Amino acid sequence: MPVARIERVIGGLVTAWAEPGSDGYFACHHFGSNVHPAHLSSLDEVADFLRSHLGSGVRMNPGWVKIVRNIHIDGVLLR
Repeated sequence: MPVARIERVIGGLVTAWAEPGSDGYFACHHFGSNVHPAHLSSLDEVADFLRSHLGSGVRMNPGWVKIVRNIHIDGVLLR
């Protein structure tokens, strides 16, 4: 089943969500990097990236900031 949402949840509240940037792609970053993102076209690709690269992050709105912790994929805590 395809991934429907990737969110940051703190205290039971959604505080940020992954969505494509103005170029139409999601931006994922390897551990320790804030530059040269991996440009991914779907939430499924983002979920695979986050699961396979420990400590990686994804840019989320509001604010288009890199989120590394408290990431939930379809309601399930990633780490």
